Amino acid sequence: MPQKNVSIFEIEGLSYGRKFNLLGRLYLSALAKELKHLGLDRHFSVLILIDKMGDQCCQKFIADTLNIDKTMMVGVLDDLGKKGFVKRTKNPSDRREYFIQLTAKGKKAMPEIISAVSRLNENIMKNLSQPEEKKLHSQLESIYIKLKAISKS
Repeated sequence: MPQKNVSIFEIEGLSYGRKFNLLGRLYLSALAKELKHLGLDRHFSVLILIDKMGDQCCQKFIADTLNIDKTMMVGVLDDLGKKGFVKRTKNPSDRREYFIQLTAKGKKAMPEIISAVSRLNENIMKNLSQPEEKKLHSQLESIYIKLKAISKS
């Protein structure tokens, strides 16, 4: 018997976590498709954070800010390093800590990555007014803060 198409958002009782996860995966898939020619299929948020923070961005800060497990963070940076987008340098003040920096290739890719994110954001938000989009961001931040507090307790 053929299954009818059902939107995940129509399924009552399904967790918001699953719905947010689906949105996140679809978003990253669309972004990866747009930036495939760069040789990147993920880790865009890591590159954007490093770009915004500059040359003093440490591995622990990235992991904490993006809520990436510290052991997973090593793999993410290994992947980005092998692809030539980032490099690690030891913190001269603390030899246990590494600064993560964009390479020339990483810096060259950033305008295109930021532009692709901007276009995708505009495309998915085009049916929302500016006040509605601002409210959505506020609501998402509120959810984030509540979930972060719950996970720490």
